Amino acid sequence: MVIELRLRAGRPFEPTTRQLHGLACALFEGRQAAGHGGGEKPFTIWPLHPDPKAPGTGWLLRAAWLRAGLPQSVLAACGQLRLGPVAYTVTEAAHLPAAHAQLAAGPTYDTVRLEFCSPTYFSQNGTDVVLPDPRLILGSWRRRWNASLPEGHALTVDDDLWPEIHHAVRLTAFDLRTERMDSGRGHKRAGFTGTATLRLAPAAPAGVQAAFSTLARFAEFSGTGAQTTHGFGATILTNPAGDADE
Repeated sequence: MVIELRLRAGRPFEPTTRQLHGLACALFEGRQAAGHGGGEKPFTIWPLHPDPKAPGTGWLLRAAWLRAGLPQSVLAACGQLRLGPVAYTVTEAAHLPAAHAQLAAGPTYDTVRLEFCSPTYFSQNGTDVVLPDPRLILGSWRRRWNASLPEGHALTVDDDLWPEIHHAVRLTAFDLRTERMDSGRGHKRAGFTGTATLRLAPAAPAGVQAAFSTLARFAEFSGTGAQTTHGFGATILTNPAGDADE
């Protein structure tokens, strides 16, 4: 489910990445946020964007909850939220639901064109990878997709199907640039933004096509790569009809 909020503050203030992450944890975890345990977080958040209707004090917030059922903490927060030292009033709220079954039941694609709207990178063996590697892109979607489902769920992309998927996917075009963004950890972190096209090999099995298409649709909720709970890896599927340029 995507949650979109329009926020207003009493005074101009530009939140940091750490404060944005703290807001996401409070929004989706409520009082449990203090524990802040490890593991795959069931939510993502995009960087805040200034609201043109309220320059300086207004922001547009987009976040996503990846599991079934919206936490009560989200509903409780829809009057006011805090970003660092500043309280923000929620003036508009929209919830855009999409169940796992709906994402899996959509049409199949052999090609998808993606737009990476915030810096995207991957963490591999303790090293940052700033390359649009199809296996890493699909792998990050698959990891969050499986983590968002109950254990043993029929829609899980299992270890038997996964090698077939990543062996069939090719990067066929890209228009990317490197950008740096506050990591929330005391330094800036590099990532790529822009567009990339992924295409399946000819005659990919139906199961591979279905899983590839499902994961691509899920990317708009899960984001791509590392630190998606800090605003990194915001992703849009720009041409689900499969008419990407070569």
